[in-house]
Amino acid sequence: MVEPLLHFAVPFASLRALGVDWRKVTIASVIALTPDLDVLFQVHRSVSHSLVVLAFVALPLLVLARKHRNARSVILLGAFGVATHLVLDVLGDSPTPLFWPLLGDSASLQIEIYLHIGSTPEIVGSARLLVKPTQFERFVSFNSPILTAPGLAISVLVLMSSLVQIRRNRATSSEKRRAQ
Repeated sequence: MVEPLLHFAVPFASLRALGVDWRKVTIASVIALTPDLDVLFQVHRSVSHSLVVLAFVALPLLVLARKHRNARSVILLGAFGVATHLVLDVLGDSPTPLFWPLLGDSASLQIEIYLHIGSTPEIVGSARLLVKPTQFERFVSFNSPILTAPGLAISVLVLMSSLVQIRRNRATSSEKRRAQ
């Protein structure tokens, strides 16, 4: 399972890099965490981890919010956040029902790249698509890390540039107001 902080950090940094306002980015990044709320119902990687279900939720909301530009942008940004969550999970260790109910299988993509240094340096890689039938089963207990040292380090590095940019923008805005 990808850690919650990474599920927050990736859409946050991605959207900030595109210049989206930090308040909307924060909302979208919190929404990105929602697929994992399925653990409250004693299942994980359930229907909440499907792009099809995401579309069935987001599209009607977009129609309802068609006259409200801010609501539309939050819905689209939230959908982006959830989509990043699903992509990160597909790249994780457990199969994800990305196209359920259209496809009855869950998948994960495992990518490994190795650097071999010897008489001849070489880079060797492999990608493996693991597919298994989708089964939503209740669990009796759930044991998964919510924070690890590598996850924390990656999240801090990913978020740092965004937070520095937000700080710079605030300082620039304050200087402009003082100059007026």
